[in-house]
Amino acid sequence: MSNISPEVEALVRNFVGRLIAAIEADVARRLHGVVASALGAAAASAAAPRQSAGKKSAVDRPVRRKVRVSRELAAARKLQGQYLGALRGLKPADHARVKALAHEKGLPAAIKLAHSIKR
Repeated sequence: MSNISPEVEALVRNFVGRLIAAIEADVARRLHGVVASALGAAAASAAAPRQSAGKKSAVDRPVRRKVRVSRELAAARKLQGQYLGALRGLKPADHARVKALAHEKGLPAAIKLAHSIKR
């Protein structure tokens, strides 16, 4: 015999039923996406189940264009990455020294100082 009241048991059964329905819907949505990408958009759209107006499937999403980065921006990002990498592992006092030098003389000098401190 169970010590669970009928109200609690009904709540648990309701919750489990909703959980199973949500999981099944998610699996169906994912499976549809896999089939659509395997067969191509045209073949899959004929067999596609209707979706709510707000949601888009993987097939309906627009393709992102590749962002072109100028040489100057690429060089600045590379320098910033080197600077952050050089700061990593420094003690707080050394970190402050390097940061002050970066503001005063620029990133190349700060990177040079940081590498000399690490050694």
